[in-house]
Amino acid sequence: MIKLLSSLAALTLALGPQALRAQTQCPAMNATMEGTYVMSGAGTIVGVGAIASVGVVTYDGQGTGLVTSTTVVNGATSRGTASGTFTVNRDCTGSKTFGSGPSATHFDFVITPDGSKITWIVTDPGVIMTGTATRMR
Repeated sequence: MIKLLSSLAALTLALGPQALRAQTQCPAMNATMEGTYVMSGAGTIVGVGAIASVGVVTYDGQGTGLVTSTTVVNGATSRGTASGTFTVNRDCTGSKTFGSGPSATHFDFVITPDGSKITWIVTDPGVIMTGTATRMR
């Protein structure tokens, strides 16, 4: 019995990564990220203080998006809208940029294969911020 369980455990471990890869495919790529999402994130800007943001992001499934958000940095509140671009890879990872020029914010993310949830991290130097976005419709 123990040999059987050990064999099943070994087979499960051996197939696990392949099964995970099969489940985490986004063959539609950019089209996976389409719709309106509720977004929130928090973290720290090194040398400045805490940052938190909430908003609504709309992605077109073609590589562009628009965010309307409220952000608080070290107690100071700002509200705004920014356009952005994104790319979704076949493995459901991707990158996006919102804003332009020196004030642009860059992100890496992972999206669920059905496009319902995005988990993101800011990749700009000096910013430690992560968050999620959940599709509203």
